[in-house]
Amino acid sequence: SKKNIKNINILVISLAIKKNNPEIVHSKKNNIKIYKRSQILSLLMNFKESIAVSGTHGKTTTTSLISSILEYANFDPTTIIGGIVNAYKGTTRIGKSKWIVVEADESDGSLSTLFPKIGVITNINKEHMDFYKSVDKLQNYFLKFIKNISFDGLAVLCNDNSGVKKLIKKITNKNFITYGFFKDSDIQASNIFFNKTFSCFDVKIKKNFLFKKEIIKGIKLNMLGRHNILNCLAAISVAKILNIKTKKIKNAFKQFQGIQRRFTLVDTINGVKIYDDYAHHPEEIKSTLDLVKILKPKHTIVVFQPHRYSRFGFLYNNFKRILKNCDKLIVADVYPAGEKKVNYLSKEKFVKDINKIKKNLAIPLNKKSDLPKIIKDNTKFGDLVIFLGAGDISKWAYDLPLQIKRKK
Repeated sequence: SKKNIKNINILVISLAIKKNNPEIVHSKKNNIKIYKRSQILSLLMNFKESIAVSGTHGKTTTTSLISSILEYANFDPTTIIGGIVNAYKGTTRIGKSKWIVVEADESDGSLSTLFPKIGVITNINKEHMDFYKSVDKLQNYFLKFIKNISFDGLAVLCNDNSGVKKLIKKITNKNFITYGFFKDSDIQASNIFFNKTFSCFDVKIKKNFLFKKEIIKGIKLNMLGRHNILNCLAAISVAKILNIKTKKIKNAFKQFQGIQRRFTLVDTINGVKIYDDYAHHPEEIKSTLDLVKILKPKHTIVVFQPHRYSRFGFLYNNFKRILKNCDKLIVADVYPAGEKKVNYLSKEKFVKDINKIKKNLAIPLNKKSDLPKIIKDNTKFGDLVIFLGAGDISKWAYDLPLQIKRKK
């Protein structure tokens, strides 16, 4: 609403906002300057010592972990993130120091307009191909991001991701460090242990041009999943570059409160746990389903809302390959996010194709109001239901317990 933008001098927008948005329309009519998010980020970073985190997945969690460590170590950073951080109750932390930590969006190539001191790449997978068109072009944007790092800065790169490994071969200087599970990583996780509430692992730091050899024992994190350990390794890498003491890193992780919509427990109804998760890319969904296995539910029921026709079509077979691994799949209509409808990319077709692989695995969700009955008919005590998607499916997850309780 135009009521939201009274008495402003500039309007900052993300590219996800449609041109007919009333706030954009009002700003244009009244000659209010409009800037892209990336333009403002770039401007802010010019006045600060900046850390930028990019990648196909894991950006929000990694950025938040880095910010938490810096905050705990009294760096007092300004932080700008793409998701809601529980500790901040929002997407932003305003600090008073010279440091800024930002999540660098790769969806539109704007990461290549940023010039950080430390640049982190969590992974590079096929994503946003409606913009990039080819994997080579996607790689080139990340390479530009690396080249933009200041001469006295460093890149922090995930050694476990094939896309990042291809990128490393193209980097002409040696101003980077790697992290991951592989032994040739500069910062490597080992002795990994999960229980139902936390992860625990050790870290081996190799001697190189920057670090002394070090072993950090017993890092504890209130999150599960190997993907979250990789996010932690990225944050540890940045902390070690900044000479932050190990004790402060460990304490920051212990106090980390997480991100909204990252495997968030919504409620437990009749012994059935209900979770909400932002995963909307096959690799993200795989990581989430791997995480679910740690909890060992009797059955895993997935409610899946595909996000964008372009993504669903380009990665269609990948979605089939990953989602066939749950015990029951409930498929909703595609959330278009502003894209035009593609009739052949329907929930009915996807259900049919999944059921060819695994008989009676998937069912279509014809109406949201059908969901309570479908869940009730397909769950028993000890099962787990997880809502997956980047659209409005999160609201469904939170509505479901209320709907079930009302129908009792």
